[in-house]
Amino acid sequence: MKNECEIVKDLLPLYAEGLTSAASNELIEEHIRTCAACRELLDSMKNELPPEAENEKTELPLKEFSKTFSRKKRGLALMIAALAASAVIAVYAWLSAPRYLAYNQAVESTQEVTDGLLVRFTDRVHHISTMTYTDPDSGLNEVDLECWTCDLDRLWHADPVQETLLRGDRIWYRSNLDSMNSDVQIYGQVDGGSKTLRRLTLNYYFWLAAGMTLACAIAGVVLRNKKTGQLLQKAALVPFAWCLASVIVERGIRASTWSIVRDFSLIALLWICLSVFFLCLAQRLREKKAVRTEP
Repeated sequence: MKNECEIVKDLLPLYAEGLTSAASNELIEEHIRTCAACRELLDSMKNELPPEAENEKTELPLKEFSKTFSRKKRGLALMIAALAASAVIAVYAWLSAPRYLAYNQAVESTQEVTDGLLVRFTDRVHHISTMTYTDPDSGLNEVDLECWTCDLDRLWHADPVQETLLRGDRIWYRSNLDSMNSDVQIYGQVDGGSKTLRRLTLNYYFWLAAGMTLACAIAGVVLRNKKTGQLLQKAALVPFAWCLASVIVERGIRASTWSIVRDFSLIALLWICLSVFFLCLAQRLREKKAVRTEP
């Protein structure tokens, strides 16, 4: 009996997994009907975790690694996409930058008609814009006209603007070449002069973002060993992205502009893309640094 128990105990693990032959099964089953010890041992084996559960335990580290690797790939793809979008926006901003024309470069002739003033343009004019407003002093309806072209029009061989009809008590031509040039009055009663200046709003935004970048960077260095310091260092990248976007779109630090809506829109789009790129890059550098410092 003792030898039979030892043999059955050796076979029980295989029997529990269904790996024994029919003859061995018959021997084991006949033995456990009369041996309480072997029967209890078999019951305990059946109550253990199934092999699938054990496999899940061993697969957990692999799943975690797979998730981490997928997250890194998504971060890299997002960083590359943000960089590519930034390059596209920057190139478009450069190629579409207005090249304003002086009055004698843009206007071929003017003709007073019943409905107003008919202005005919030269072939150099690809874009025009007008702004109508009421002069608070005289109460007259004023019209400002500006004409420009850009490198993108030359590359695409865009069709020039032929003519336009303007209606107003006084009509001014804005050359927008520099702040020293006065506007040219092309229609209406002569009453003094007019001068249009560049808008400085974007300049204020630039210096505000520069100040925020400096403040966050300094605070991050002071608190570099704390979690707050690390967050401030990453936060400094967001206003820095605005400064860089402003420099790219305006081609310099002085962010004064004649066309604030266009420039602000391009700066905002470029700022979003650059912010995503810098934050993804900072995250990847932090992860690499953490891997190098692991024991």
